[in-house]
Amino acid sequence: MTAHPGLLHQVGSRSLSWLYQHLQFFRLPTDVVGAADHHTTLKPLGELARIALSVRRASPPGSPSYDFASGLLDFAWRECREGQVLFDVLRAHPMVTHPLEIYAVFAQGGLRHPEFEALARTLSATRAWTALELEPTRVLAVHEAQRVLGIAPRPDVVESAMGRTWLGGRPEPWAFEVRSGYALTHYVFHVTGWGEAPGRLPGDVSAYLDRWLPAWLDCCLEEEQWDLAGELLAVAASLPQAPTLEEAWQALALAQEPSGALPEVGDASAMAGDYFRLRYHSTLVAAFAASLAVARLATHTTAVPANSGSTV
Repeated sequence: MTAHPGLLHQVGSRSLSWLYQHLQFFRLPTDVVGAADHHTTLKPLGELARIALSVRRASPPGSPSYDFASGLLDFAWRECREGQVLFDVLRAHPMVTHPLEIYAVFAQGGLRHPEFEALARTLSATRAWTALELEPTRVLAVHEAQRVLGIAPRPDVVESAMGRTWLGGRPEPWAFEVRSGYALTHYVFHVTGWGEAPGRLPGDVSAYLDRWLPAWLDCCLEEEQWDLAGELLAVAASLPQAPTLEEAWQALALAQEPSGALPEVGDASAMAGDYFRLRYHSTLVAAFAASLAVARLATHTTAVPANSGSTV
C-alpha cells in the first residue's frame, strides 16, 4: 500500500505555510555572535535552512512548495547577513562545528561567503580540529559539510565513524529508544545527503532498516512521538527501496494541528510551555519527510509494501 500523494501534499504544504507564518521566531538576536550557547538561536535557523534546501531540491521548480522553500532559505541567509554571522561566530568560537555545518547548507544552495570558506579550510587543517572529540554521528555531519566545501574527508575516518554509530552496529531491535532513534535518523541523513543519494547507504544497514524501521515507527506513533516519527518517515523515503507507510502518514496527518503545526510529542495544545519551541522542529521534519516521500512516488521507486516489517 502506498501513501496517497494528496495526503503527502497536504501535510507538506500545511507545514510550510505554518513555518512561513512564524518566521519572526527564527530571527537571530543582535548578540548571537558572542553567545556561548546557540541552541535556541543559530540552531533553529540552521534547521530551517537545512529543511528549506531539502524541500526545494525535492520539489519541481515553480511549484508552490519550491517557492515556499526558496523563500525560507533566502530568509535564513539574510538573517545570517549573507554568511557574515557564521564567519564571526566561527572566528569567535573556532572549536565549534555547527557554523560549518550550517554554512554548508547555504553553499549547497549556491550561497557563498569566501572568507568563511577560507577560515573553515584553515581550521580543518589544524591538529586541534582533528582531535575534536565528537559523537560518531556528528563526525559524519562535519565530514559531509567539509565535502561540500571541497575539503576532502578521510575515508578511514568516515568509515570508522559509521561503524561506531548505533545504526552501524545494527543492535538488537528491542534496544531502540528515543535517543538511539535520533542517532539512527541522522546517520541516514548525513550518509545519504539528506535523502539525495539513497545508494550511499551500506547494504547491511539498508537491509536492517528495511526489516525493523516499520516496527520502530509503529512504536513512535503509539507513544505519540510525532517528531521522531516524522524523522523515521524521512528515513523511509531515503532508503534505496522506500516504503511509504500509508497508515503512519495518516496518523501524522491526524496529529497535525489545524494551523499546520505538528507537536513534538503528544497533544501540545494541552501542554504548558513555549508554543513555538514545542512545534517548530517537528513541523520542519513533517515538511521534509513529505517532500521526500512525494519525490520518491514521482520517480516510481517505491517498491516495498508497507507491511513488510517485522514486529518487536
